[in-house]
Amino acid sequence: MNKLPVADTIRFAYRFAFGELGTVIGLIWAPMLAIAILRFLPYGLGDYAVSPDNPAAQGEAALRSLLFAALSILLYACVNVAVTRQALGLRKGGAVFYFSLGLAEFRMAGAMVILGVILGVLAILFVIGAVAAIAAGAAFGDKVATALVALTALTVGACVLLVCVVRLGFLLAPITVAENRISFERGWMLTKGNFWRISAVLFAVTLPVFAVEFAALASLMGREFLALVPAAAHLSQEAIAARMQAIIDRHISIVIGVNLIVAPFSLGLTLAASAAGYKALSPGAPQA
Repeated sequence: MNKLPVADTIRFAYRFAFGELGTVIGLIWAPMLAIAILRFLPYGLGDYAVSPDNPAAQGEAALRSLLFAALSILLYACVNVAVTRQALGLRKGGAVFYFSLGLAEFRMAGAMVILGVILGVLAILFVIGAVAAIAAGAAFGDKVATALVALTALTVGACVLLVCVVRLGFLLAPITVAENRISFERGWMLTKGNFWRISAVLFAVTLPVFAVEFAALASLMGREFLALVPAAAHLSQEAIAARMQAIIDRHISIVIGVNLIVAPFSLGLTLAASAAGYKALSPGAPQA
């Protein structure tokens, strides 16, 4: 069982993300721009403003949302394949414009969808388990015991789900790209005994980008969200959610723009960390 070198993995991720920033931008800007357009289209088409009294319009909006989501997943797959190949050394040289849609990209999209289904099923099972635990506790008529049982069930479920996210997701891109196959078993085996090391790497490569993006969005919408706090006690959860959504809607173009700006850094760091982890945990693995 190999151990992930935390410091070396983080160092490689930052060296790749900033040292090859121009190449990463060239590899991803076209798909990411298309994703940004797909994110804006529901707002431009008025899908979020459809009246609940118009089921036909709601159905059309739902179908469009499903189509946009499928296209976005495929475009994210294009980005993941291109940057992962660069980080693994399977692709050489720079890039000004790059777009490829072949078997590798469809395979990556399939892997992403399957991972989402697995995690979704696990989340549903954990919720069902928590509800069953609450019902069992309530049968004894002890509110304190019921609360403790529910908290324990939700905590255990969240921890198991987090472990699955980390161990199944960390090496998903490099395994799918380098080995030309979808294998969650392979990722699970390679990451055995490395959960905390992987978590440390992911924390180190995602925190700075998250902090920058959060600060940018907080400066944009922070005052409006804070203005909701005094009224929150007198509003229903639905009303609060509607007002928060309205704030986001007013600034959606800037929100999408901020996401687009930080994308080369976030993708470069996370995918390079995954590539470095794959090389460290599977020496001599077959490569495309």
